[in-house]
Amino acid sequence: MIVVTKTLIGMPNMHRVATRHLGEARPILGFTLVELLVVIAIIATLIGLLLPAVQSARESARRTQCANSLRQIGLSAHGYESAKKFLVPSFLGDNSLISQAGGYNSWPTWAALILPYMEEKSIADLWDLKRVVAAQTPAAYQTPVKMYSCPSRLPPVLSQNDFATPGGTTSDYAACFGTLITPASDTTFSQANGAVVPAIPSIGPGDAKGPVLLSSRHQVPIGKVKDGTSKTAMFGEKWISPTEPRGKNGDASVYSGIRNTQRRMMGYSVPESGNRKLLAPTYTVSDVPISIPGSYFGGPHPETTLFVFVDGHVQPVSNAAANEVLTAIATRSGEESVDTNGL
Repeated sequence: MIVVTKTLIGMPNMHRVATRHLGEARPILGFTLVELLVVIAIIATLIGLLLPAVQSARESARRTQCANSLRQIGLSAHGYESAKKFLVPSFLGDNSLISQAGGYNSWPTWAALILPYMEEKSIADLWDLKRVVAAQTPAAYQTPVKMYSCPSRLPPVLSQNDFATPGGTTSDYAACFGTLITPASDTTFSQANGAVVPAIPSIGPGDAKGPVLLSSRHQVPIGKVKDGTSKTAMFGEKWISPTEPRGKNGDASVYSGIRNTQRRMMGYSVPESGNRKLLAPTYTVSDVPISIPGSYFGGPHPETTLFVFVDGHVQPVSNAAANEVLTAIATRSGEESVDTNGL
């Protein structure tokens, strides 16, 4: 309560006392401008500190999922080997259909051959393995297979300018063909020195659906992996140029006759007199040391490329690995000595 004293006019000795009550002062709500700016600066700093950690955690999770997909491919290839007593071939048959009308036709590739062994029976049952891919029902080659995709890359698409329009589904993984692309004159692929190489065909008379594969001669029993199953790569992440659209060229369908879509090389190539190193995800076509950009391995993960080896274990290999090391793990019987623990 505040007391106010006032002298009344004409009455010097008289005073009027007035009183009034004031309510309690209200608290000031909100921040001052300076306080608000400080809070914003603190929040921005925390976001800047946490965002890389969050992104790193997400990439780690994607890489783990990618490794699991490769592990499943490796286990499925082992299932094929147990049934056939040979390692799965990169494809059945030969390249004789690639230049024919319709282009890029192919006998079934490894991606179709291991489907029965990876709990994809519904897709496997759609395939007639004695027929070329263009003769299959579209659902056989267009249905995406989860284990063929890396979550760090763009989702699979149907290929373009391929054996059919639209073409087949894509894959982020490829078979290890060895160190070199075999010349056209090598019709039996005898120079293919990797673990996953073609099976030699016996082709019978065709019918209304096209040619028929009578049989195929597999080439690599597991005993021919003389360098050791734990030191020989079987499948790995294939390099895809970040400047090219999905579904074309080296990223065409995994069932396509465009061979670079389902098999890759690494290490020193004698015929080409050059090295195929592992390519980082930021590399473009102009950065490729040897011609044919679609022939390289290289994953989307920082600094490493994931591989599944013949014994079934999955291991990251540094993109900076020496060419001697890459040559050793790419070949099945080169008799090189390599310590895979330090890759």
